[in-house]
Amino acid sequence: MSTPSPGLIHRWDHCFSILSIVTFPRKKLLFAGTQDSKILVFNLPTYNLVSTITLGDVQDTHTRSSVLCLERSSDEKYLFSGGADSLVRVWSVYDVDSLNSSIQVEEVATVYSLTDIGDIFSLRYLDTLDTLVFGCQNASLLFLDNIFDRILDSHGSHERNINKLPHRRYDKFFDSLGPSGRTGSPSPSRVAETSSNTIHKCASTELQMHRILEVPSENIINYAHHGFIYSICKLCLKCSTLLEDGKKHEHVHSHDYNKNSMAVSECIVSGGGDGISKMWFLSKNEKGAVSINSIAAELDNEDTVLSQAIEFPFLYCGLADGAVKIWDLSTKQLVSTLHTPQKHDVISISVYMDHIFAINESGTTLFYENEVVQWQPNQGKMLSSDIFARHDAPSEKQISFLTGANDGSLTLWDLSEVMHPSDWAKTEEFVQELRKQQIDSGEDQSFLNSEEMLETLRDLIAFQSVSQNPDTAQQLASRRCASHLQKLFVKFGASKAKLLPVKDGKNPVAFALFEGKNKNKKRVLWYGHYDVVSGNQHRWLTDPFSLTCENGFMKGRGVSDNKGPLVAALYSVVNLIQRDQLLNDVVFLVEGSEEIGSPGLAQACIENRDLIGQQIDWIFLSNSTWVDQENPCLNYGLRGVINAQITVGGEQPDRHSGIDGGLHKEPAADLIKLISKLQDEDGRVLIPGFYEPLKGLSEVDYQRLNKVVEFANMGKEVTVEDLITNWTKPSLSVTTMNISGPGNITVIPQSATIGVSIRLVPEQEVGKIEESLRKYLMQCFDRLSSGNHLEISIVNEAEAWLGDPTNHAYEVLKEALTFKWGKEPLLVREGGSIPCIRTLERLLAAPAVQIPCGQSTDNAHLDNENLRIENWTYMTEILSKVFNKL
Repeated sequence: MSTPSPGLIHRWDHCFSILSIVTFPRKKLLFAGTQDSKILVFNLPTYNLVSTITLGDVQDTHTRSSVLCLERSSDEKYLFSGGADSLVRVWSVYDVDSLNSSIQVEEVATVYSLTDIGDIFSLRYLDTLDTLVFGCQNASLLFLDNIFDRILDSHGSHERNINKLPHRRYDKFFDSLGPSGRTGSPSPSRVAETSSNTIHKCASTELQMHRILEVPSENIINYAHHGFIYSICKLCLKCSTLLEDGKKHEHVHSHDYNKNSMAVSECIVSGGGDGISKMWFLSKNEKGAVSINSIAAELDNEDTVLSQAIEFPFLYCGLADGAVKIWDLSTKQLVSTLHTPQKHDVISISVYMDHIFAINESGTTLFYENEVVQWQPNQGKMLSSDIFARHDAPSEKQISFLTGANDGSLTLWDLSEVMHPSDWAKTEEFVQELRKQQIDSGEDQSFLNSEEMLETLRDLIAFQSVSQNPDTAQQLASRRCASHLQKLFVKFGASKAKLLPVKDGKNPVAFALFEGKNKNKKRVLWYGHYDVVSGNQHRWLTDPFSLTCENGFMKGRGVSDNKGPLVAALYSVVNLIQRDQLLNDVVFLVEGSEEIGSPGLAQACIENRDLIGQQIDWIFLSNSTWVDQENPCLNYGLRGVINAQITVGGEQPDRHSGIDGGLHKEPAADLIKLISKLQDEDGRVLIPGFYEPLKGLSEVDYQRLNKVVEFANMGKEVTVEDLITNWTKPSLSVTTMNISGPGNITVIPQSATIGVSIRLVPEQEVGKIEESLRKYLMQCFDRLSSGNHLEISIVNEAEAWLGDPTNHAYEVLKEALTFKWGKEPLLVREGGSIPCIRTLERLLAAPAVQIPCGQSTDNAHLDNENLRIENWTYMTEILSKVFNKL
């Protein structure tokens, strides 16, 4: 395997199991929770054990318990621990002296519930809500909001009755069938505006500052799962916002705690023994009321969820028997299932920049793209893990990995040789910092910025969003590309941005709405696609998935078809938005399956018609090129297509021609005879009724084609008759041939298959031609009186499209193109097909308009696909004018 094992940095040993780990990267600290009721604190620069925190009383051994989960606040001022004693402890971490390896940690609060909740398996702190959420053995989910305000409010009462805590109750009893006993208590009274900083300062001077906080009964969600809640993950605030618009709530638990604050929401995902991963939104309104809402759509892993990790938009679920399921949180769809080489339970999982580290008793398994690497770290059964970035110097970054095991070992690993530098060198933080520098430098963001456009396109090209027969890496890349588009839409000012799920787990459709300011505004829909065909790197002069710019051209898979035109359209709207000049609404509908026939797009449009808009005035797209390198074009016609596979097979297996030749009618011979019936010697299609609906070419269309021949430089002798045949007449082509067996010349194959591609024109109906094809082939096959059988399979199909080049949109485009390029565009048609155009026209009751972006030499679908930068930037400027003039 090309990926090496990680390098061991350091190993610590303890007498009992290491059950939980959390790092404080900025403070350069490591906390490890143990089975023997301790929290070990290590200094990362020196690797020294600088503190050992013992939970419970030394005298009362029954008050001590395993530390099952650890969490930190984002500012690293607080540590949170939970465990087998049914308590959550809040610790203040301060006065770190890296030079002398000294650290002070003080417990400032203990959180408990009157309900017997059993062990606390999972714990998360939501910084923006100042709220703790934890999952328990009795299947309940608890949250305590405004926790630091509560601590200060309790500070005035001096109530510290520790005998009420669960681990000190004489009659403590836990029944795994469900909760028992009285729950809840009155809400704490309103307190003045404050922050966790106050407590942090108090803890540093008042060593005895310790408060006991009870979780109110209304903050307990009984039976949140039907099993232990082993895992809770949280999303960043930005990603929570992306999901929030589409949430549908199942039930609500709210707690009105008065505090002046801005309304904000955060999302968590809980995983339990019932196999369900469940999404929850915790929200605080303007008055400080905190509520928790579960989304009705549940992710069913069909096995116990032991661990989870999130790298948006994906949720990674570690399951029993070495399975890892990957879900797209935006669409709630299962994307892929991975398996560790050894089928042991995935007890912990960590993800960093697409690298998935699955932990089970056999060791660590790394999944990256299509690589699977396993290493055994010479530890016992591995129980916990964490991955983090260390910044030992401002310009240095080291990705480190921690593992804890049941033999008491805690190991720190260097992942520099394991991680793929090209994937994590330019992190999101780097990109954000770069943009911040551009803003701080006073760069004018209101006008077209070709460098920013290039960076946006560079990011999109890097996603290997191949839709035809994708491997796992390409499936994930397509989902990441869709999520990236959603983030771009939000960043650039879309009032709505959402990923629309597509049936059968196909790639989602990215939707966005940019609202214009006119009163009587039109609504224009821009259609595009983010999926691409594969690129064979050996036949490219450069990496197909790395944007290369040279000699005025961009090169990379998708620059012409269709990511380049999509970015041009997006920035045409962004330029207007930033100047507050967008007059009409512009809707973006960007699918991820165009290259395989747009399956599910129509249904997604039907299900989301209200979101897209009941009144669409125009459909715009750019999914073709000029006919030469010199003349701008407007496309107004495409042929339709029926791609079919015709197979003849027999009951006998593959046979030797020397033994069985001539004894039976052979499938390959039957198929050749059958295919010969589709065309006569002159190439005329013999399918009944094939030519009946055809109409003659109008004089206006003839003159348009004649003008193309007159002005376009196509590099070869092309006549008007050639264009008429290629653009306006139907055709049938035999495209593929396959046989079963080894392919030896002496072997009679059991089956043979031929592919045919039938191109249709607007007068022909796809359904009627398909029906006639099937019926005709069956009749011809019956006449062969063969003992073999015939199978006809339609691979994909698309209706032909014919637009109206005299309508208002085409006239506006013609004027804008003429102004920008200094010449009138040629009106052209094409022999190819785009499956969705007629579908969108019919569903949205709006006419489609196509504006080609690149030149005839773009090499779309071929090696070294390219797009001239001048065409690209001009397209942006042209569309900015057109969108406002419609």
